[in-house]
Amino acid sequence: MTNKAITVENITKRFGGFTAVDGISFGIERGEIFGFLGANGAGKTTVMRMLCGLSKPTSGSGMVAGFDMMTETESIKRSIGYMSQKFSLYADLTVRENLRLFGAIYGLRGRAIAVRTVKMLRELGFYAERNTMVKDLPLGWQQKLAFSTAIFHSPEIVFLDEPTGGVDPLTRRQFWELIYKAADSGITVFVTTHYMDEAEYCDRVSIMVDGRIEALDTPSNLKRQYNAASMDDVFQRLAQTAKRNDTI
Repeated sequence: MTNKAITVENITKRFGGFTAVDGISFGIERGEIFGFLGANGAGKTTVMRMLCGLSKPTSGSGMVAGFDMMTETESIKRSIGYMSQKFSLYADLTVRENLRLFGAIYGLRGRAIAVRTVKMLRELGFYAERNTMVKDLPLGWQQKLAFSTAIFHSPEIVFLDEPTGGVDPLTRRQFWELIYKAADSGITVFVTTHYMDEAEYCDRVSIMVDGRIEALDTPSNLKRQYNAASMDDVFQRLAQTAKRNDTI
């Protein structure tokens, strides 16, 4: 078995005459925290949709969690977790009901759901709030719960699409502790973010510009390569070269 959780070779995505993603290639190790950065219009949303099995590449090849991006999209969907900035929780259900619902959605049954629900509630420190409506939880707690529902079924890969938007710096840091724990358990984390300090937390970072990956390395190596003091400096330097600005 390969150690790669994701392998992409010359993936291109066209919409009519417009090339949204232009022949990109990269690989992600199992258990790696991989930051995927790019300004609006860079193509990162299109790439994430392809990796999640929601859209097929126009050309190229790729494997996600051991499944072919062209022919096994349904298997990919069953093998991953996903969390967006909007969290995707059900506000009028309790904490416990949300966990049990997502467990069922991801294909778990009966006792497996019950056991994992109790285990996750205790690990989060949410057991006393298990019957609290999600809408009554603080935003930071909702964020942690949303992440927990995304990994409830122990996926091989979890995709986090700007998951920390709108929360304070302390809560963001606590959220990243959950990410580290998930990666330590063997889950590969693919995360997009607009917070460049979070890019520093990743094992490796890629930066897209106009549909292409212009940089890919560890944060320390990228800062050294671009003679930059921070990842924000690296990002700004590359983003300024962009010629398009539509969200794709």
